[in-house]
Amino acid sequence: MLKLIKFTPEVECRSLSEVEDKCLFIQHTEDCSNAEGLINYLSFLYCNSDASLFTGGIFLLSIWILFLFSGLATAANNLFCPALQVMAEKMKMSDNVAGVTLLALGNGAPDIFSSLAGIRQGRAELAFGELFGAGIFCTTIIAGSISFIKPFPVMQRPFLRDCVFYLAAVYFVFWVFYHRYVHLGHAIGFIALYIFYVLVVIVGRLLNSRNRNICGVENQTAISENGSIETTDENETGVINASNEDSNDNCEPSNPDSLLVNDTEELIPHSPSCPEIPGTESDEVPSNIDSGFHGPQTVSLWSNLKEELLDLKTNLQPFSTEEWIGMRWFTRVLSVLEAPFYIILRLSIPLVSKDHPRQGWCRSLTCLQLAVTPTWIVWAIGYGNVVIAKILPLPLMIFIIGVSLGLLLAIFSNRKKPPKGHWIFSFLAFAVSVIWIDLIANEIMAVLFTFGVVFQLSDAILGLTILAWGNSVGDFAADISMARQNAPRMGFSACFGAPLLNTLLGLGISFSIVCSQVGESIPVAFTKLSLIMSVFLALSLVTVFIYLPINGFRANKWLGIVQFGVYSIFVTMAILIELDLL
Repeated sequence: MLKLIKFTPEVECRSLSEVEDKCLFIQHTEDCSNAEGLINYLSFLYCNSDASLFTGGIFLLSIWILFLFSGLATAANNLFCPALQVMAEKMKMSDNVAGVTLLALGNGAPDIFSSLAGIRQGRAELAFGELFGAGIFCTTIIAGSISFIKPFPVMQRPFLRDCVFYLAAVYFVFWVFYHRYVHLGHAIGFIALYIFYVLVVIVGRLLNSRNRNICGVENQTAISENGSIETTDENETGVINASNEDSNDNCEPSNPDSLLVNDTEELIPHSPSCPEIPGTESDEVPSNIDSGFHGPQTVSLWSNLKEELLDLKTNLQPFSTEEWIGMRWFTRVLSVLEAPFYIILRLSIPLVSKDHPRQGWCRSLTCLQLAVTPTWIVWAIGYGNVVIAKILPLPLMIFIIGVSLGLLLAIFSNRKKPPKGHWIFSFLAFAVSVIWIDLIANEIMAVLFTFGVVFQLSDAILGLTILAWGNSVGDFAADISMARQNAPRMGFSACFGAPLLNTLLGLGISFSIVCSQVGESIPVAFTKLSLIMSVFLALSLVTVFIYLPINGFRANKWLGIVQFGVYSIFVTMAILIELDLL
């Protein structure tokens, strides 16, 4: 799982098109097995006896990568983020600190782990293309769509702050990649820049909250001295929720600053993992009714078993019939794609969430997870063949311990009420989600590597197209939905806060891990396409940075049209460069 790939293979797999016996070349070329996927997709395509299956294989891989992207989003949004929210609460982290650290990490997990997988496989150009490509997509297509659908006034200071930090991050990454080597100091610098951003956000919120409180006290005092008004309205005096960030005027009411890092939970689509079960959750009527065929104890045991199975079925159900009826067509498509992965992930990842009935507690499913998940973790991290004392296999020992813990939990817990220590499972959910996300990201990289070899595409073009679009489709759907629900500020802020996080932490964490393990600098490629991505990402930010102040900080349809044009020119130039026409 943590295998590092040689960064300069002697023979590149992309030379496959120049040889006749492609299967033999794949089997004897190390670079063709560099992708860490569970399946060797190149062998799957080229080592079949029937050459006519090649086209069908490409089609199957296209469908498969859609499933992988849906699985990545499901693991991050539905299971990873709720666990982080509970962990932040139990560690007594403030909303500000939790929002810009754990919850932001949860929302950026797909991009961060995709970057880690690409860099670990010696494909830093793919990570660069994905992060910058997704950044251009978010700041042009998504931000432009929100502006076009629902014109609105933009929060001034938060937007300017995020835009300035994002421009600084783009220049820093560009400067590092331009020199074609990434040192451990550079990686730490990426993380340090994000930490500095977090401190600026926290200090800014504290100062603005303090100013609003002082202003509110003054207004209330003035009203009291006047004597003509006995009651005050918070919206009129300027006293607003302390968790709100910045406003255009500290003494005037304002909507909360809906930065992604503070509203991660609202931007994440949740699946009803543990909905209420009619007649089982709140029904206090005893179910041990004698049917006349069995004794009362037998009937009670059978009734409890049926309720447990019904509870298990409901918790593994991706969506209810009522939810399906209320979905739009594109939501149904996404839900169908996510359903298989949702069931698999729920079988192995505990759900701990305040937003779900019983806080996500399901006794039968949790007992099953305790029995199976630890053993799966042992195999997933590469210790499945370890034998203890030359007698006892490690997976068998872990399985026995897990089954024992599951039985104890089944005996000493209540099906209708979560145990007091239920929150502890959030840490298990965090660990298992990380493993799943990493495995799925590696598989996506393996499929993209195959597409690159087959179609002779560079890692940069794969990153800025397939990988960037795949990881951004969830953000696009969520942000557009927020705009349609009269909350455009939230989605618009996410278009700048999320890519900033993903870029700095994605590259910072990934290169820190790889540089530490390799013990030396990592060579990276900086091509003409890398330059174009850097220029257009900076251009998209500068365009918004200049347009909004001129337009009175109001995003409208013209901003959307301009951003659409920027992205269209970018994609056109990227394709021309890939085809060596520019």
